[in-house]
Amino acid sequence: MTAFLESFVFGAANSVHCACMCGPIAVALHGNARSAVWYHSGRTAAYGSMGVGLGSIGAALGTRELGTPTAWVSLVLAAGLLLLVLTGERGVIRIPGLGNAMQKVLRRGRALSPRGRSLLLGLATPLLPCGLLWAAFASAAVAGSAIGGASVMTGFALGSLPLLLFAQLQAHWLTRKFGPTTLLWIQRGAMLLAAAALAWRGIVALQGESCCH
Repeated sequence: MTAFLESFVFGAANSVHCACMCGPIAVALHGNARSAVWYHSGRTAAYGSMGVGLGSIGAALGTRELGTPTAWVSLVLAAGLLLLVLTGERGVIRIPGLGNAMQKVLRRGRALSPRGRSLLLGLATPLLPCGLLWAAFASAAVAGSAIGGASVMTGFALGSLPLLLFAQLQAHWLTRKFGPTTLLWIQRGAMLLAAAALAWRGIVALQGESCCH
């Protein structure tokens, strides 16, 4: 399995978490399908660009020497999921200034057209303090190359897109259908299942590499 598919599965399996954490963005888009398309276009472009940068930095620091980048992508994603299950969003790294930067983006977006506001929100999504996002960032950094990093982040964006898009267009229905406790258990269950699958994939890939040497 490639780094793109690993991160796509990661994003898809954990998109319940993304859908629940992006309530303010859903409100900002007013449930409009066209605005949501512009938002996700900006979000995917921003994630891919971040992946290029993180993958390049990681390669410069020696991640090309890891041997099996896909295995390390899987293991880092699994570790990030376990940390998030154990600590919740309290375990997310807080970088000073990111919160203020996001607030400035939101304020500036009010003066734009719905299309421009949605695109700006999408481009600013990497500023969100999201544990899954930080796990994807770490995985992009160990992907071994700029292309590998872009694959990880693009896979994450596209994997989480269907359910996140649904939640943004049907936010009120989702809130009525499931209570907070039910959603929390669904989130954690999906994260644990995805973490187990990714850890298994990483271990198998590393064992396969060792058998070939």
